[in-house]
Amino acid sequence: MPSEYLIDLNNNPEAWKDTAKSKKPDGTVTSEVASIVPGEGPRNMFWMLDTLMYAMPEGTDPDLDHMPHEHRLGYETFFVDSGKMWLYIDGKKCMLTKGDILHLQAGQIHGMAFIEDVKYRGTYHDYIYSPDLGPFGKAKAYSPNDPELDKLMPSMDYIRHEPMLFKEVSADQCSAVRNPKRPLAEYRLDGVTMKILVQRWENAGITELCCAEMEPGFTAEWVKYPKERDLLYVRNGEVKFTVYDETFIAPPESIINIPKFAPHSLEALTTAEVYDLGGQTLWASFLHDYMSIKTYDPERFEKTETIANLKAGFNCQIERVGMKAGR
Repeated sequence: MPSEYLIDLNNNPEAWKDTAKSKKPDGTVTSEVASIVPGEGPRNMFWMLDTLMYAMPEGTDPDLDHMPHEHRLGYETFFVDSGKMWLYIDGKKCMLTKGDILHLQAGQIHGMAFIEDVKYRGTYHDYIYSPDLGPFGKAKAYSPNDPELDKLMPSMDYIRHEPMLFKEVSADQCSAVRNPKRPLAEYRLDGVTMKILVQRWENAGITELCCAEMEPGFTAEWVKYPKERDLLYVRNGEVKFTVYDETFIAPPESIINIPKFAPHSLEALTTAEVYDLGGQTLWASFLHDYMSIKTYDPERFEKTETIANLKAGFNCQIERVGMKAGR
C-alpha cells in the first residue's frame, strides 16, 4: 500500500491526468505541468510542480525563441532532472544538464530553450494566480478558439519580454545556476555533508535551499511533535522514512510530504541526496554558528544548553543525527 506521505515522481499517474499545457500559436505543446503539492498560505509556500518541457522543434533558433519573461513577485527553484536546456539570463547564455538547479528571483528576466525533453521539477513561492483562472480555464475548454474570450484572460505574474542579448558562458559562471558540486557553503557532520545552495536573502527572507548528502547508515530523528511541516526531495539514493508508525522506502526522485506535529525519522539505505524544499529551518545560520562554536569554543560547544539554544534560535526541529549503530 503506497504511503500517503510519499510521492514517487516517476510513478505518479494521477497527477498527470489533469495537467496545464503550454502551446505555441500553431498548437504545438511546449510543456505539461502537474501540480504535485498545492501552495499554502498567503505567500503560496510549499507549492511543488512536476513539469515536462518538450524539446524545441528541429530547425528552431533558440537565440530567438527562448520564451523570455519575468515574474514580478514570484520566486522559483527548479531541478533539472534530465535532458539539456539553454538558459538566458543576466546577459548570459549557458547550458544546464541533469544535476543542475535553477533559482530565479522576482523581477529577474529569463528565457529557456530546451534541446531535449527535460524533467523540470521544483517550487514557487509568492507566485499568486488570479482566482478567476479556474473559471476561465473551463470557459476556454468550451470555446478554445474564441479571441473575444482570450481578451478576458485573468492576469498572471508572467510578463513577456523581447529576445535577450547575451554572451555564452559555462553554467558555473551564471549565478542563477546552482549545483551541489558548487555549494555556497558546506558543513561536514557525522555521516552527512550539509550544503547550502540558495540563501534566505535570495528568497525574500522566507525560505532557503539546503542539500543533505548522506552516507549509507546515516540517521536523523526529529523532535516528538515538530511544529513545522517538512517537504523533502530525495533526488538520488534510497531513504527509509518512519512517519508516525508507518515505515516506507523513498526511491530516487520522490517527494516526502510530512505534516506538522507528525513524529518522523529517516535512515539513508544508500548514498543519498535529500533537499529541504520547505526551507523553514534557518540552516545557513544554524550551521554557521554550530561549526564556529565547535571550532573556536569547544568547551562551550559541549554544554547541552548551547546546542539547544541554537536549535531554538534557528528553528531546527531535528533532535539528533548520526550514523546507525554498527555502521
